[in-house]
Amino acid sequence: MVDRSKFNAEDFLVDSTFQQYCAGTDKLCIGYWEKYINAHPEQVEVIAEAKKLYAILSGNKRPLAKQVENFKEHMFPAPEEKVVKLHRYLWVKIAAAVILVFGAVLIYNTFYKNSGANKPAQMVYTFATKSGERKKIILPDGTSVLLNAKSVLSLTKDFNDKYREVTLTGEAFFDVKHNKDKPFKVHTSDFNINVLGTAFNVKAYPDEISSEATLIRGLITMEGVNGNGGVITLKPSQKVTFYKVMPQQQKNKLVKPMAPQPEITINHYTKIKDSTIVETAWTQNRIEIYDQNFDEIKNVLEKWYNVEIRFTDPALEKYRFTATITNESIEEVLHALKATENNFKYEIKGKQVIISK
Repeated sequence: MVDRSKFNAEDFLVDSTFQQYCAGTDKLCIGYWEKYINAHPEQVEVIAEAKKLYAILSGNKRPLAKQVENFKEHMFPAPEEKVVKLHRYLWVKIAAAVILVFGAVLIYNTFYKNSGANKPAQMVYTFATKSGERKKIILPDGTSVLLNAKSVLSLTKDFNDKYREVTLTGEAFFDVKHNKDKPFKVHTSDFNINVLGTAFNVKAYPDEISSEATLIRGLITMEGVNGNGGVITLKPSQKVTFYKVMPQQQKNKLVKPMAPQPEITINHYTKIKDSTIVETAWTQNRIEIYDQNFDEIKNVLEKWYNVEIRFTDPALEKYRFTATITNESIEEVLHALKATENNFKYEIKGKQVIISK
């Protein structure tokens, strides 16, 4: 025997005898459910809600059984054999029941569980920066995020209700508010990071050949999106780098393979003489270039100054520099770099920068 004591409105609607009771087409079903309702006054409200949903689904029109019969007669001519007629009738009846149930669930979730409001399933808040722009964001949990140029940070409306999860494209420095009951998670296209309360930098630009995370304070664990590299635990001063192509492919500019296995390295962050950390210098509105080639510097300068840099000779990309950039213009930066490596020229046309020999 079916225990209906814990039924909700949707459960009643699945019951074919209840459908016939609502439709008023079967005396036995009507009698049974009238007795059931009298015997279970605690379920009167739930049954009334189920009947209301049935009325909405049927459009307050003719009984459903009559509509199914008319539909059957219209779609299927009278068969010659009674057995075939019975099978078709059962098929239509089952199809009608399935439509009714799915319709009930849809309307119930839409109009009743959501109090009649058309609410989106999940609302996403997005913070974005353009090239040459940086933005500070305070999340609902008190976490501070500094978003670097040409980056996007997304979180759902229910952030901090049960979970604290964000998605990052680009670069950001996180100072996470500690909450042992709600671990903080950062999702990128290459890896995911789990933290409790800590400070770290994440750099994951889609147009760069590597992504990295640098831990300043606390403890984080991270894992490649596809499980590549297993789970990595970082300690303060450590930096992990995910290479999207192998190092030899980077140097030779070979075509990226269809399904590369990222190379992962773990090193210490780079600290220079005044205790500045190279990887997070941008949070102090400065760029620290430390023995980097022109191709690497190109990506940084393009985002920082909102320009596009083009080399006329591939050999120029291998030039290496060490420099500190603060409030200089792009022209002043190029002039300073040229002073250390005289074997190149530059031309600025609006937002276009051409580097040549």
